[in-house]
Amino acid sequence: MKKTRSLVIAPFDAAGKRVLDAVRRALVDLGVEVFRFDDIAVGAAWANAITDAMRSCDFLVVDVTRKNPNVFYELGFAHALRKPTILIVSSEASDALPSDLAGFQYIVYDPSNLRGLVEHVQRAAKAFVTTGQDERK
Repeated sequence: MKKTRSLVIAPFDAAGKRVLDAVRRALVDLGVEVFRFDDIAVGAAWANAITDAMRSCDFLVVDVTRKNPNVFYELGFAHALRKPTILIVSSEASDALPSDLAGFQYIVYDPSNLRGLVEHVQRAAKAFVTTGQDERK
């Protein structure tokens, strides 16, 4: 049976890396294969690797906290592919999210305590893991 595959998208800064690492651990603990891009240099190869991963993953987790243009581009691409997404946002996000995203559900997390984020992501991802494994049998 093929493993459920996921992609986690977050900004590439210290705060984003903390969130990315926490979400990756949460998904791996569920038995989800999480794409990693540690060895790919930023540029065209990076963009191709991201879009290829989006096409082949079962669902995505996307942090929209800082309204990062790259993150929004990738989220839009995932939505165009009709990929299921789990959207996360920091409780400290002061600005309202774009109106195009107003109707979506979010997991709101406390950046000073990512344990709650891990639990919520695992709970949300279980639906995709179960569905994905049932469809592959």
